[in-house]
Amino acid sequence: MLSSRLCRWIKGVGVSAAAAHGTYWVWQSAEQWAWEAQQANPDGGIGAGFIESALAVVAFVTLMPLLLWAGMRLLGERDNHLLVTMGWAMFLVLNTQMPGGSANRLETELFFAAFAVLGGFLALFHPTAPEE
Repeated sequence: MLSSRLCRWIKGVGVSAAAAHGTYWVWQSAEQWAWEAQQANPDGGIGAGFIESALAVVAFVTLMPLLLWAGMRLLGERDNHLLVTMGWAMFLVLNTQMPGGSANRLETELFFAAFAVLGGFLALFHPTAPEE
């Protein structure tokens, strides 16, 4: 049987990978929506597609911590504060390293694999109650 630490690491890797792909897919779809809005009204000036772009940024920033938390809770793991906070910050930092539009599919998947492995290690941190 697998140890509880190994199971928690595997759950962290799986949830991190799923959250990274889900967040990236939603963000890419919203960016495509914004681009289509700009192309539909090219004479709309600066504001064409602004609402859609703002929604893409909001989805990109808020979806990752929500998916990390919900995924670990669905798998029965509690006290995932470090995974949620540091995983969110790490995802933002990793995505600043991916140039917009110029990263190919392999580079993106390598970034997501690194994020998933690091998310697994962050999931290993399980705070314990102080002993009296």
